[in-house]
Amino acid sequence: MQVWAVTYNPDTFTDQIYQNGLVLVDPESQARIKKFYRRDDACLILILKHLINLSTLPQRTPSLDPPLAFNVSHDNALVAMVAGPGEHDPPAYKLGVDVMKVELPKRESFPAFVRIFSDQLTPRETQAVLSVPQAAGVQLFFWIWTMKEAYTKALGLGLGFDFSRIEYDVARETLTVDGETPLGWQFIKFELGNERNGEQEAYQGVAARYTGGNVTDISAQDSKCGNWLVHYDAAAFVTRAIQELA
Repeated sequence: MQVWAVTYNPDTFTDQIYQNGLVLVDPESQARIKKFYRRDDACLILILKHLINLSTLPQRTPSLDPPLAFNVSHDNALVAMVAGPGEHDPPAYKLGVDVMKVELPKRESFPAFVRIFSDQLTPRETQAVLSVPQAAGVQLFFWIWTMKEAYTKALGLGLGFDFSRIEYDVARETLTVDGETPLGWQFIKFELGNERNGEQEAYQGVAARYTGGNVTDISAQDSKCGNWLVHYDAAAFVTRAIQELA
């Protein structure tokens, strides 16, 4: 399992890069991208499209058996994709990823923010995020949320699943569904930073994969160590995609 992450900075993502990248995607995607009112939104979807296209080039996936599986996520200025062999249950192949920017909506108190999601959190999760200082609570909330999203996306369910059935104990690194540990899963937690419009942004993410067997592992990995995560600047990434896809 490998995660590709692309962080977007409008100051370096020039209009020339955008236009050159746009002509290399299929006409249907071009039309969809052009409909976005905000240029930033159009750029993020373009990046997402090139992530998928670049990872599935024939020379990268020669006669794969099992086939390549992937799942994508994006939030604010981060686009992420997890890829790996499709060994279990198509079309989701039990592979999922979710990323979120670690911040509260403007003019929203943390308790009020948590209440919005109260029907998707367990009582223990709600207590955990509200019983610590706010900065720690915000981080806990986003670990819980991205864990639930990544797991259900790997199942091919996403928001169609009742998140309150899932409980993630961040302190103990345990995950249960209807009170039972789902066996045979690997979860990797990661953090990424980005500078946009002169401000630092923090992101948290979880990649989930069903591996089989009787062991479930949850671990936090350093995004700068090993080759399990590849982190690109958006301008450099799309420039590379243009060179390889042209």
